[in-house]
Amino acid sequence: MFFDKKFIGQKFKEYRKKLHYNQEKVAEKTGIAEKHYGRLERGTCMPTLETFFKIIDVLKIPLSEFGKISNLAEDDNRNNLIREIYLIIKN
Repeated sequence: MFFDKKFIGQKFKEYRKKLHYNQEKVAEKTGIAEKHYGRLERGTCMPTLETFFKIIDVLKIPLSEFGKISNLAEDDNRNNLIREIYLIIKN
Protein backbone atom coordinates (compact mmCIF):
# COMPACT_ATOMS: atom_id res chain seq x y z
CA MET A 1 0.00 0.00 0.00
CA PHE A 2 2.78 2.44 0.88
CA PHE A 3 3.92 2.78 -2.73
CA ASP A 4 0.45 3.33 -4.20
CA LYS A 5 0.27 7.00 -5.27
CA LYS A 6 -3.54 7.06 -5.25
CA PHE A 7 -3.74 5.51 -1.77
CA ILE A 8 -1.24 8.02 -0.37
CA GLY A 9 -3.08 10.91 -2.00
CA GLN A 10 -6.40 9.73 -0.55
CA LYS A 11 -4.88 9.59 2.94
CA PHE A 12 -3.48 13.11 2.54
CA LYS A 13 -6.91 14.39 1.47
CA GLU A 14 -8.77 12.50 4.20
CA TYR A 15 -6.60 13.88 6.99
CA ARG A 16 -6.45 17.37 5.48
CA LYS A 17 -10.23 17.53 5.54
CA LYS A 18 -10.34 16.24 9.14
CA LEU A 19 -8.21 19.23 10.12
CA HIS A 20 -10.36 21.59 7.99
CA TYR A 21 -7.28 22.68 6.03
CA ASN A 22 -7.32 23.64 2.37
CA GLN A 23 -4.55 22.56 0.01
CA GLU A 24 -2.97 26.00 0.18
CA LYS A 25 -2.55 25.76 3.96
CA VAL A 26 -0.91 22.32 3.77
CA ALA A 27 1.42 23.54 1.02
CA GLU A 28 2.36 26.59 3.08
CA LYS A 29 2.98 24.57 6.27
CA THR A 30 5.14 22.02 4.40
CA GLY A 31 7.00 24.50 2.22
CA ILE A 32 5.97 22.93 -1.08
CA ALA A 33 4.13 24.48 -4.01
CA GLU A 34 0.34 24.33 -3.84
CA LYS A 35 0.15 22.84 -7.36
CA HIS A 36 2.58 20.11 -6.36
CA TYR A 37 0.59 19.30 -3.23
CA GLY A 38 -2.57 19.08 -5.36
CA ARG A 39 -0.85 16.57 -7.67
CA LEU A 40 0.22 14.51 -4.65
CA GLU A 41 -3.30 14.49 -3.27
CA ARG A 42 -4.76 13.45 -6.64
CA GLY A 43 -2.22 10.64 -6.82
CA THR A 44 -0.63 11.78 -10.06
CA CYS A 45 2.85 11.84 -8.56
CA MET A 46 4.72 10.27 -5.67
CA PRO A 47 6.14 12.40 -2.85
CA THR A 48 9.81 12.24 -1.99
CA LEU A 49 10.50 10.69 1.39
CA GLU A 50 11.26 14.15 2.80
CA THR A 51 7.99 15.60 1.46
CA PHE A 52 6.03 12.56 2.64
CA PHE A 53 7.27 13.05 6.21
CA LYS A 54 6.60 16.79 6.13
CA ILE A 55 3.01 16.18 5.04
CA ILE A 56 2.24 13.40 7.51
CA ASP A 57 3.75 15.56 10.24
CA VAL A 58 1.53 18.54 9.37
CA LEU A 59 -1.58 16.41 8.86
CA LYS A 60 -0.87 14.25 11.93
CA ILE A 61 -1.21 11.01 9.96
CA PRO A 62 0.03 7.94 11.86
CA LEU A 63 2.44 5.76 9.90
CA SER A 64 0.15 2.81 10.57
CA GLU A 65 -2.23 4.29 7.97
CA PHE A 66 0.23 3.32 5.25
CA GLY A 67 0.63 -0.37 5.89
CA LYS A 68 -0.58 -3.29 7.88
CA ILE A 69 0.90 -3.58 11.32
CA SER A 70 1.51 -7.19 12.30
CA ASN A 71 3.12 -7.05 15.73
CA LEU A 72 4.01 -4.28 18.15
CA ALA A 73 7.71 -5.09 18.47
CA GLU A 74 8.18 -4.99 14.70
CA ASP A 75 6.15 -1.78 14.51
CA ASP A 76 8.28 -0.08 17.16
CA ASN A 77 11.44 -1.05 15.29
CA ARG A 78 9.94 0.08 11.98
CA ASN A 79 8.70 3.37 13.41
CA ASN A 80 12.06 4.02 15.09
CA LEU A 81 13.86 3.40 11.81
CA ILE A 82 11.50 5.71 9.94
CA ARG A 83 11.94 8.41 12.60
CA GLU A 84 15.73 8.10 12.28
CA ILE A 85 15.50 8.47 8.49
CA TYR A 86 13.26 11.50 8.95
CA LEU A 87 15.73 13.15 11.36
CA ILE A 88 18.60 12.55 8.93
CA ILE A 89 16.61 14.07 6.07
CA LYS A 90 15.53 17.07 8.17
CA ASN A 91 19.13 17.96 9.05
